[in-house]
Amino acid sequence: MYLVISLRRLRPVLLPAVAAVIIGCVSTAGYAFVTSYFSGDFILSGVKVASLNVGGLTVQEAAVCLARHVDEIIKQPITVVYGSLEWRLFPHDIGITPDLETTLLTAFQVGRQGNILRKLAEHYHSQVEGWDIPIAVSVDEEKLTSALRRIAVTANSPPVDARIVLTEDDMIEIIPGIPGQKVDMDQFIADVIAASRKPDDRRVVLRPRPIIPDFSTEDARALRVQRCIAEYTTTFDAAEYNRVNNIRLAAGCLNGVLLKPGETFSFNRQIGPRLRSGGYKPAPVIIDGELLPGIGGGVCQVSTTLYNAVLLAGLEVLSRSPHSIPITYVPLGRDAAVAYDYMDLTFRNNSPYGVLLSARIDENRLTIKVFSDAPPERSIELESQVVKVLHPKVVTKVDPTLSPGVVIEEKRGRQGYEVLLWRIIKMGDELIEKELVERSIYWPQDRIIRQGPPVEGEDA
Repeated sequence: MYLVISLRRLRPVLLPAVAAVIIGCVSTAGYAFVTSYFSGDFILSGVKVASLNVGGLTVQEAAVCLARHVDEIIKQPITVVYGSLEWRLFPHDIGITPDLETTLLTAFQVGRQGNILRKLAEHYHSQVEGWDIPIAVSVDEEKLTSALRRIAVTANSPPVDARIVLTEDDMIEIIPGIPGQKVDMDQFIADVIAASRKPDDRRVVLRPRPIIPDFSTEDARALRVQRCIAEYTTTFDAAEYNRVNNIRLAAGCLNGVLLKPGETFSFNRQIGPRLRSGGYKPAPVIIDGELLPGIGGGVCQVSTTLYNAVLLAGLEVLSRSPHSIPITYVPLGRDAAVAYDYMDLTFRNNSPYGVLLSARIDENRLTIKVFSDAPPERSIELESQVVKVLHPKVVTKVDPTLSPGVVIEEKRGRQGYEVLLWRIIKMGDELIEKELVERSIYWPQDRIIRQGPPVEGEDA
């Protein structure tokens, strides 16, 4: 009894079972014949390379046929299309060359790899549907990537974040964000290589993937920056040109700063070092209780004005330092000294909404405003309480260069103060909280007197 089966009529899903039956029915000699058939020196019937039929040929015969065919294909340009733009790329120019040896090996291995079931399956597929093997290529990755990047930059565009800005009349305006796009270089390279292996349809359509802005229009709206919730103004002498210059520079760095809920603000980080190269000029600065010339004098007025606006907005101050002596443009306990390398003013947006800062100079006034959202009936006041006056000591020095009995006041001395700063929060007429914000100490400065040696005969 003979078992006759047509491979053309077998469904691929049944092939493993049928193959098992065949193997089980054939004799040892028959199995040897099948094995020999699959290990011959010809390419399996039905195999093509880039649409050229090489089935039934030996590797040497196929090499002769393919050499010219492959060379003609690889010489054809690849067209990259992006909108109305097109680029014609020749594979050899961008580092893609044919690999005939690998192509022939791939064709020859159809129906010869794996166990007998796999070989039968590949044989069946080749007879029924055929195998069309693409050309193998060798790629100079650096050269190809460099060439394709020059095209990709044409399609790439960075996203633009949304912005919350103020109009001249302090109205809030949201500038919508703009999505960007970027070419997936790995996919672009793979598409170009794939196109180079095809005998036709050698077009690659560039489709950049969209990039959403980190801060979208919806994100901006969700922050609910709606109105001015606090402001504070200090004055200065407009005739002190260098000091005004420094105030203007520092204030300009604050204008438009946006803090999201939970974000921390650092004055020194935002303003940067106060250097001549940054436009700052020499003006009096307070050093150890003395007014001395220094680069950036006046910047502390900006930090102090900001400190008061931040407190009135109900925000959480994390670090602040008083000056070594009281200053004249704010009440005691409400100043904030800064020095770039060691003394900072920091605060945190502890509200559930965004916080937008504005800083403007009008003649001799610096005004800093905080824009956010808060109940309209909420009000915040600041109260300075002097709890102790610290009197200076009198230090007398004998100066032999002075005549006996002569007394000169070398330093007037200055009173010091211990000050408590309170923040009072109300909802309408109802007191919600009276919070101790800070305890400041302005140390007294000794009064120093120089006098000549005692008159002869008097007690020293």
